Amino acid sequence: MKLFTEHTQQQGVTYMEHLVFAVGIAIRLLGSAVVFLLHGIFPFVDIRKELDLEATRDYLDEQNDWIEGMKENKTSVISI
Repeated sequence: MKLFTEHTQQQGVTYMEHLVFAVGIAIRLLGSAVVFLLHGIFPFVDIRKELDLEATRDYLDEQNDWIEGMKENKTSVISI
């Protein structure tokens, strides 16, 4: 069981929070990767603005801020 809880405890999130966070990022990156792969093979396939590099970077920044906020909220609740 320690395999499933050690990392999440170090990060200050529950297993489910970690799972939702990681799967959400994986799905988003997979979508972007597929679009870029198709664009590489077929240059006429447009990359939608929501999946371009800038939007993907912004998404990752937002997700990082969210998970950091989760950790900070739990730390402040614990320290009270």
